[in-house]
Amino acid sequence: MKTSQSPVPEIHYSIEARAYDIVGLAAHNFWVLRDEKGNVLGQLHGLATTNENRIKPIGTIGDKLKFYHFGSRALLSGLSPQKNLNYIKAGQRSQRMYSGSPDEVLGRWDNAVKALPYLNSLVVPYTSFAVLGLIPVNSNTAYTLLGKLMGIPVHYFPGYWQPGWHGTDKILTVSQLKAMSYSQELTDGDFA
Repeated sequence: MKTSQSPVPEIHYSIEARAYDIVGLAAHNFWVLRDEKGNVLGQLHGLATTNENRIKPIGTIGDKLKFYHFGSRALLSGLSPQKNLNYIKAGQRSQRMYSGSPDEVLGRWDNAVKALPYLNSLVVPYTSFAVLGLIPVNSNTAYTLLGKLMGIPVHYFPGYWQPGWHGTDKILTVSQLKAMSYSQELTDGDFA
């Protein structure tokens, strides 16, 4: 007697773009890692940080742009729990940008995570309030840069002011970005 076996369902993890609403006018964009059940495993952010390493909601003159990894995956890698913040709020706009096998998704995510110590060593000045006339370097610059490091399309959330998208070259040169970006050779996932 032959027994039929059900095919093993594919497990898919995903990476999504999210917009943290700032009084309905602007957005702080960031990345979220989810497992096959939709549980949040991690968040990647660029945030205004004082010289005393205190995270601020809005940067001012003298602050630095620092890169952060929050969530259970970050805790597994030794992140101090007092810096395990959550920026996910009900009703936030989000867009799934990539899904695939855990290995493929985690490979992309971890590629960005491994760059964080180097990025934080650069001491990048935070552009306060997106000063007119300057190409701003802020949380949205970090969002764009981290997306490029993961090899994932960067989603623009219409209806929000999102300064800082074009400042990645103020942090990394084109050749540095290319050398640090996720290898596109393996792709068993789906882009949005």
